[in-house]
Amino acid sequence: MWPMGKIMGGTGMLNNMIYVRGYPEDFNHWFKDKEGYEFFKDILPYFKRLEEWDYKGKTTASTYVSNLTFTTKLADSILNAAKELGYPLLDETENCIKGFGLPKINVKNGQRWTPAHTLLEQKMTNIILRTNRVVQKILLHDNFEAYGVKYAYKGQEYVAKATKGVILSAGVIGTTKILLHSGIGPKKHLNDINIETKIDLPVGENLQDHLTTGFDLILFNQSLGIGIEYIMSPFSPLEYLYSGTGPWTTAGCEALAYFSTKDNQEAVPDLQFMVMNVGVNEDRGLYLRHMLGVSDEIWDKYFAKLKSNVTATILPILLHPKSRGNVRLESNRPNSAVLIDPKYLSHEYDIDILIKGIEIVRKLVETREMKNMGASFNTNIFPGCSQFDFGSKEYWRCYVQHLTITSYHPVGTCKMGHEEDETSVVNYDFEVKGTNNLFVVDGSVMPTLTSGNINGAIFLLAEIASDIFKYKDFLSRGRCIILEIFIESYVCKNYY
Repeated sequence: MWPMGKIMGGTGMLNNMIYVRGYPEDFNHWFKDKEGYEFFKDILPYFKRLEEWDYKGKTTASTYVSNLTFTTKLADSILNAAKELGYPLLDETENCIKGFGLPKINVKNGQRWTPAHTLLEQKMTNIILRTNRVVQKILLHDNFEAYGVKYAYKGQEYVAKATKGVILSAGVIGTTKILLHSGIGPKKHLNDINIETKIDLPVGENLQDHLTTGFDLILFNQSLGIGIEYIMSPFSPLEYLYSGTGPWTTAGCEALAYFSTKDNQEAVPDLQFMVMNVGVNEDRGLYLRHMLGVSDEIWDKYFAKLKSNVTATILPILLHPKSRGNVRLESNRPNSAVLIDPKYLSHEYDIDILIKGIEIVRKLVETREMKNMGASFNTNIFPGCSQFDFGSKEYWRCYVQHLTITSYHPVGTCKMGHEEDETSVVNYDFEVKGTNNLFVVDGSVMPTLTSGNINGAIFLLAEIASDIFKYKDFLSRGRCIILEIFIESYVCKNYY
C-alpha cells in the first residue's frame, strides 16, 4: 500500500518527519558538470537556507529542523550498544555520516511542520490556492508550449490558463499520471491505451524505492514507556498542550544509523537503520498489521505468538537498490487507476544488502547493553521458511523475500538528466524535454535515491528550482545582465 499526500504539503504531511540531508555524493547526478560539482559549494548553502534562522527568531527558512522532543530508554541503550560494538556515533552537528545518532525532525513545538505550514503562515497575497481539484492533463500548443491545465471539480471539467508556465509537483505517481494523460510518455504504452503520443519520453520508468525488512525481531521482557497505557495516560495530552513534549510528540524513530557494507570506508552508505520504539505487534493486530499488508495467516502463525512480549524494531533499510520498476496507466480514462510495478528485489544485490542489515541488527540485540535491558532476538521461524536453518543465509533470504516492504520513498519516474540522455524526462532546469514552460519539481525527477529519508532532498529540489525560475523570470522581462553593458553594440535581449 502506497499512501499519497493529496493535501497541501504533499506526502510530507503524512511521513514520520525525519529530516536527513543525505550524503555529499548523492547529488552528483543533479548537475550537468559532475566533475565540477562540490557539495559544500553547490548543495550545502541550499540546505542551510532551508534550516537557517535570523537573530529575531523569525524564520527566513522553509521548515523547522529540531531535535527529538520525546524518547524512551531504547534510544540511549541503542547508542550504548553501538559503542560496545565499536560503531562510531554521529556528531550532533552533522546530519548524515556513518554511525549511530539521534535524528533531526521537522517539528515545531511538538507538532509536525512542513513548508506548507510556513507558506500558509506567511499569508502571501500573490498566491491563490484552490483545493479539491484533480488535474487531468496539461494543455499544450502545437509547439509544445504549456499554456494551462484541465482539471476536474465536483464532476465538472475546468481549465486554468498559465501566463508563464506550468509546474507539476504532484509526486512520483501523480506527476507521472498527468504527463501520460497529456500524451507525454513511452510511445508504445500510450498507443496501447489509445492516447495520442505528443512527446516520446520514458515517463514512468526508473521507479526506485527504499526497502526495509526485519519487523519485530527484538523482544523485551519489560516496558519501553511508549505502550498504549502511556499514550492514553491523562498526563500525555497535558504535556503535549503545555510544553510540546511527551509521548504524543513521538516521531516513532528514536535513532538512525548509516553503514557501508563495502571495505572502502569512504564509500557511500548502502544501509540505513531506523530504530522504532514499537513493533507491528504493539496494537495487538488492530491497525499496524493492516497498514503493512500482513495477512491473517502470517499474523496468526508468526506475529500473534509475540503478544506476551514487548516488541520493538530496528529496520535495516536498503538505500541504493538496483531494482527498477515502472508506473503505467490502466486506461485512457482520466480517473482510471495507475498500475505500479516496483519490481522489488528483482536484483540479487538488494536481497544481499538487506540480509547484511539483519545480521547487524542481531549483533546489536546480543550486546551486553541490550541484554541488560531485557532484549532478546526473535527466533520464531517465519512461515514458509521452515525448510531452512534459522539464522542461515538461506533462511534470511527466504525471510526477506516474504517480509520486505516499502519505506515510502519512491522516486525517479521523471528522471532529471542531460538533453541527450534517452533515459531522462526533464533537463537540469526542471523543464520537460521537448516542451516549453512545462516543469516538474518533486521526487519524480530525482535520478537516484539519496542516502536517507528523502523529505529533505525534496525540500532541496524546491529551493534550487525556485532560484532557477526566478532567474528565468528575470531574463524574460528583458532586463539586462550587468556584464553585458560592457559589450560593444549592446542590446538588452529577451532571453526567455
